Amino acid sequence: MLRTLLLTPLFIFMAGTLHAAGQTDAPAPGVPRELARWRAAHYRDVRYALNIYLAPDADRLRGTEEIRVTLDAAAGALVLDWRVVNPQAQTASVRDIVVNQRPAADARFVNEHIVIPQSYLVAGENVVKLAFESPVSAAGSAVTRYRDGTDGREYIYTLFVPSDASTAFPCFDQPDLKARFQLTLGMPNAWRAVSNTSAELVFEAECAAGRYCPQQVQFRETQPLSTYQFAFAAGEFAQFNDDASPYGTRLFVRQSQVERARKELSEVFRLNREGLNFYGRYFARPFPFPKYDLVLVPEFAYGGMEHAGATFLREDGVLFPSDPTASDRAARAELMLHEAAHQWFGDLVTMRWFDDLWLKEGFATFMAYKALEVVSPQTNAWKIFYQRTKPAAYVTDVTKGTTPIFQEIPNLSAAKSAYGNIVYRKAPSMLRQAEFYLGADKFQHAVQLVVREHAFGNAEWADLVHAFERTSGQRLDAWADAWVRRRGLPDVRVAWRADGRGRVRSFTLTQRDVLDEGGLWPMRLKVLLAYADAPPETLTVKLNAAPTTDVPEAVGRRAPDWVFVNAEDYGYGQFLLDAQSRQRVIAQLGDVRDNFLRALLWGALWDGVRAVEFAPVDYIELALRLLPAERDEVIAQSILGRVQTAFNRYLSPAQARAVAPRLEALLAAQMTQAETPGLRITYFRAFQSVATTDAARAKLKQLLSGELKVPGMTLRTRDRFDLITALTVRDDPDAPALLARLAAEERTDDARRYTYAAGAARAAAAVKEKYFNAYFSDRELAESWIEASAGPFNAPQQAELTLPYLAPALRALPELKRTRKIFFVNNWLGAFVGGQCNAQAAAVVQDFLRGTQLDRDLRLKVLEVADGLERCVRIRARFAAEQTTGTMRPAS
Repeated sequence: MLRTLLLTPLFIFMAGTLHAAGQTDAPAPGVPRELARWRAAHYRDVRYALNIYLAPDADRLRGTEEIRVTLDAAAGALVLDWRVVNPQAQTASVRDIVVNQRPAADARFVNEHIVIPQSYLVAGENVVKLAFESPVSAAGSAVTRYRDGTDGREYIYTLFVPSDASTAFPCFDQPDLKARFQLTLGMPNAWRAVSNTSAELVFEAECAAGRYCPQQVQFRETQPLSTYQFAFAAGEFAQFNDDASPYGTRLFVRQSQVERARKELSEVFRLNREGLNFYGRYFARPFPFPKYDLVLVPEFAYGGMEHAGATFLREDGVLFPSDPTASDRAARAELMLHEAAHQWFGDLVTMRWFDDLWLKEGFATFMAYKALEVVSPQTNAWKIFYQRTKPAAYVTDVTKGTTPIFQEIPNLSAAKSAYGNIVYRKAPSMLRQAEFYLGADKFQHAVQLVVREHAFGNAEWADLVHAFERTSGQRLDAWADAWVRRRGLPDVRVAWRADGRGRVRSFTLTQRDVLDEGGLWPMRLKVLLAYADAPPETLTVKLNAAPTTDVPEAVGRRAPDWVFVNAEDYGYGQFLLDAQSRQRVIAQLGDVRDNFLRALLWGALWDGVRAVEFAPVDYIELALRLLPAERDEVIAQSILGRVQTAFNRYLSPAQARAVAPRLEALLAAQMTQAETPGLRITYFRAFQSVATTDAARAKLKQLLSGELKVPGMTLRTRDRFDLITALTVRDDPDAPALLARLAAEERTDDARRYTYAAGAARAAAAVKEKYFNAYFSDRELAESWIEASAGPFNAPQQAELTLPYLAPALRALPELKRTRKIFFVNNWLGAFVGGQCNAQAAAVVQDFLRGTQLDRDLRLKVLEVADGLERCVRIRARFAAEQTTGTMRPAS
């Protein structure tokens, strides 16, 4: 019998490539694409039987595993993936490997793999048995333990995406080797467990009094799943059942949050149930798994994870920590519907490799809004799609750090690099354009073909494009190449002239690649011609993959007051207003009654600010004039978010001082007087961000004490900490005592996290040093605590104090990428680089890029955030010398 603790390497091999016979003496670390292709070609019919034991307070889980896999005659040695994240922790081991009833004493541990010699294997089914141990920790492992500080209860959950299953148990950790899983969990009798399938057998072992004696929960075998879709959670969960659901839906939540859950249960179950109903109709395929559970996980690393039949959701994304606005409710609906859509596009049909990550993520976001349009028609789903999706896509896609939607991933160790705005924001935007370009019926029929032909299997982006071609009758290779394989986006402008009779004489659309890389994009748009005294006219225009496109349909029409090129937001690109249109829109925007159009115009004006064509102080002045009449909560929130960015980042100190009293007065008034609770909450949140004067900070303290109230809003724990964080950022002398007092009163886990985050905002060198060191030295510090505190740590008002940490934060990137979850590096960079706006900081970033050898992924991420920093510097250089007078200058 082989017993090997994976603490130090027993064998050292150089990374090799697959031999013609299919064997590899030294597969490279991670999961190389070549190895994955070889295994997919020669391995099939995989089954895992896992027996896992979860003990209270344990730093590891223990288990046994049986792997069944059918090999062909050319398979060669069997290569399993087994990755030890932290060898020094001494919590991972594999032992007692038996292959086809023969002890495999010469199985080798090589570069994060277990290699079983061919001599143990047969053509046909092979059975591998082994025992393993793997880590359970509060942070940094694929199996996470959370202890609720409120009541001491323990919860354990898994998160295996993109390829972390192999850090928990040996497996073939690639998406196109789908397998059936049979799980048995041993755990304390008071715990409940949830996995991809329902439990078929629960029994308790007999043992002597006083001994730990776990119950055994055996789950039914799953349908074919990729390893990252397998999951389990266990603990003293409370359980709620949706008795109206045909999907057997249960919601699991920690005991301390039961009352919060009860308040939201009806709407959560309704969204989930009606969303699944819609998807079954749209995809022409009933829900594909035996049941569908929802597990609310505190401090979950992502918004959600779509494990087949058991979606895990971040707790505070579903149970609001503050009184919700319309935007908060829309965000929850998007989250839940996104994860539900994955049950079809992601779990039933899975991308073959993570370079097609957009096939599942982009589709899930796009389909979430298709569902939202049906299950909550009052929300104006596509307006919300524009406001929540397009800006983030554009912010990334205008930078030198952007990528194509399709990203080459040579090794799954680099799969984290595929996650970001391009996959989650650009891809669904492209799909909305594709639906408009092809026609909704043809688009839906193509999607149904992909689901039908690849069910419980894998697909590539070419499969989707071919389905589009089959249903539309069009050749789409050039179209797909432009949208899927080309990075960046077009800047689309309109040029038009009128004759002496007031009729359009010429009308031309031009497009330019914002990255100056020669890209051109075929696109179908709706172009709006607006009139002050008549309803607008809309033209549907097909933009050629050419620098200019004439629009003969516009010629001869009455000359418009202004033109907007992307009405109803079907296009993807930068759609700035021409000079005449911008001036007219500024004058007439308050009279635009169409909420969707008004949101798009506010967005186009903001894009002009980011393009250094429209002064940020003028955007604020326009907001000051029009916000009191704005009744749409989502539009108001997006305008206020931009106003906060302009005020805190783009204005000079003199400009900010000049505009602050009027801005604070407007927000304070609307915070108490706006028509709806949602609007008042929206203004309350914005007021905190811009409260700079003594009078405004005094109002924050009045809100905190209860002397001043927001009508219709309950000031909750999260709100109180936000108020104190705002005071701390502004270096208010009362803030430390207020924070200490509130921290002593509030002792929940959430409150401890909020306390930690607020403390990072202290404008003291010793505090900044303490926090920065803890980010690297405190191994028990949860990622959620680091991410919550990194923003306050890097408050723009303290940029001079935090500038010394910019270079070491950048130097830490390779280690952070290796050890942290998917989105951590993005958030880290956004905080440390995003907190700066001066030429000195921009020079630090550029010096780092010139003097450091980074992998391509990290270099692109740094280039992406560097664009925002350099853009901030350019905006200040262009406009910060100008003083605000309360009136806007003519548009340039």
